[in-house]
Amino acid sequence: MKPLRFRFNLKYLLIAAVLAVLLGNSGFRSMVKNYREYRRLNTEKARLEAQRLDLEKQLKELGDKPAREQAARKELSMLRPGETEYRFPPPAETDK
Repeated sequence: MKPLRFRFNLKYLLIAAVLAVLLGNSGFRSMVKNYREYRRLNTEKARLEAQRLDLEKQLKELGDKPAREQAARKELSMLRPGETEYRFPPPAETDK
């Protein structure tokens, strides 16, 4: 029985040695870190590509000049030279 127990302990000793070499090696840790960064960047790339396609679609929709002008006036509060914008406070709850 003793030889069997020695082989059993030897197996765990070899596994521990392999793990120590892999985890203690800075090259292996660097490879794992780089792989995780690669996957994160691929995910971000896919998100940015979807955003780019969405923005291209919006650009096509705003291609004609009146739509572009209307969007600039509404979202950016832009005015033509010589125009005056009047802003009124919203009515109070008692006035409704």
